[in-house]
Amino acid sequence: MERLEDRVERLEKLGELLVREMLDFKLWASRMIAEGERRLEEYKRETDRQIREYKEETDRKIAEYRAETDKQIREYKQENNKRWGELANKLGTIVEDIIYPAFRPVVRKYFGCEPEKTFMRLEYTNRQKGIYEEFDAVAVCEDKVFLLEVKSTPREKHIEEFKEKAKRFLEYFPEFAGKKLILIMASLSFNEGFVKQLSKANIYAMAYREWEYMDILNFEEVNV
Repeated sequence: MERLEDRVERLEKLGELLVREMLDFKLWASRMIAEGERRLEEYKRETDRQIREYKEETDRKIAEYRAETDKQIREYKQENNKRWGELANKLGTIVEDIIYPAFRPVVRKYFGCEPEKTFMRLEYTNRQKGIYEEFDAVAVCEDKVFLLEVKSTPREKHIEEFKEKAKRFLEYFPEFAGKKLILIMASLSFNEGFVKQLSKANIYAMAYREWEYMDILNFEEVNV
């Protein structure tokens, strides 16, 4: 028969074994949890990296597509404006179709005044003196009057002719004599040399800017 002392000793050893096994299990479980957390963190970082790279690549492709689309639209618009300008030029409707619609916005943008009146093909007639003259476009502000001369094929001689025509304009319409007269010559396009000549003559050059929109090409260069 097992002695009591032996039984107690055996139970104590069994208890110690169970405690060691529990401690070993706890250590193993802790290691497994730590390993799981480490792998989860690695997976999360890798997933974030892939998402970030995918987003960057997607953003890059969208930006490229948008830039290419904008480029195509701009080129189409420029080509369309050029062809429309050439057609209007051939048909003799460059003033009505191209220049005049842009006249008021350009005056507003560069000279800070809202035209009170605008005239297209303003005519002056004096039958007694046999005088008839037509002015392509005129815009009247409170203290300024803008005289627009349109040339489909601008030539150097047109500059002096325009300045003389401006003098006659003030003679024909003395009601504008108290206002500052500003001269603008317009065309579909000007070469750089001609723009410099206009600037020297204190005449603003109005034309398509890279075939995108009508604009003043020499605003800073004219001293009026």
